Amino acid sequence: MKIPPSMNLKSSGSYCLTCGQAAVSWRYDSGRKVALCTNCGILSERALVIDSALSCWIDKDGEYWHETAGVFVLDNEQRCLFFERTAFPPGLTIPAGHIEEEEAPCDAATRELHEETGLTGTILQFIARQAIAGDGCRRGSDAHVWHIFSLSRSATTVRLGPEGTSPAWLTLAEALTQPLTLATRRLINDHAPSILAQNRTAMP
Repeated sequence: MKIPPSMNLKSSGSYCLTCGQAAVSWRYDSGRKVALCTNCGILSERALVIDSALSCWIDKDGEYWHETAGVFVLDNEQRCLFFERTAFPPGLTIPAGHIEEEEAPCDAATRELHEETGLTGTILQFIARQAIAGDGCRRGSDAHVWHIFSLSRSATTVRLGPEGTSPAWLTLAEALTQPLTLATRRLINDHAPSILAQNRTAMP
């Protein structure tokens, strides 16, 4: 998403993508997180969210970028944990979320892993850093720099947060036959050998 140079990223607010007013409130509708504009009444899966707490920037072409950390959780059978998103973008994803300003990517990955699945893991293995254009999120960015990690542990029951449902343990090949988010599919296609190479003896 292109943002006018005049917009100040430090001026926090949620702006409607239809009328442009900072009049958006978030709620769940039929199990999905949506943005309701109290000015024009439009219900949308996205809004332009300016949040000074996030690691974000506008590049020279006006593209609005976010920074994201994600974790491929693998078990002894080379299966990975995926779940269905209840917020935009729809599709299966890995535990992941936005990096906060001045937060280390590994710390963000550990935090998001716990928030979204209830799992903890202090030994995350770094896999790659990758910029993905066209990767939209509910906060209005269409470009993200991903920092991806892996964690080996036994398959276990997870406790998903409000933005996830239907957890599944799938091999990467099985996952590629499913409706993945754009970023998740790109990361698997580009880094599958490295993801699987990180799968050491599973943690209890």
